[in-house]
Amino acid sequence: MRKEFRAEKAAIPQVHDFVRSTLEANGVQGVSRDDLVLACDEAATNIVEHGFTGKSGMTNGDPHFILALNCRQNRVTATFFDSGAKFDPRTAALPDFRKNLAGERRGGYGVYMIRRLVDKIVYSARRRLNITRLVKEVSG
Repeated sequence: MRKEFRAEKAAIPQVHDFVRSTLEANGVQGVSRDDLVLACDEAATNIVEHGFTGKSGMTNGDPHFILALNCRQNRVTATFFDSGAKFDPRTAALPDFRKNLAGERRGGYGVYMIRRLVDKIVYSARRRLNITRLVKEVSG
């Protein structure tokens, strides 16, 4: 299954619903489903909030991203395609928990959560296209 979304905050609930319903239709339930839904929510949020924010020409164009879900017997792959700013989630620093708790810094947990929720992250950038693939081994 493949679906295109506008790169705006209002699209995040749509991503959530698309992922959840596609996984359920393919028999992915429980923790595996919930992990993938949350990981895709976080990835989509990062694309919207960081990939296109401040990017020149954003308001003149039609910023969007595509999410493709591939459900196999024991593996689900969620692949995001976007033309926002390049960002390799595999190289993101761990969040500084102490600074967050002390109120010195907010956020920084999205990529950390994605890493904890999926088994593998694959990233590539080709010309102006970012491709971020989240792979999760599932049971059942």
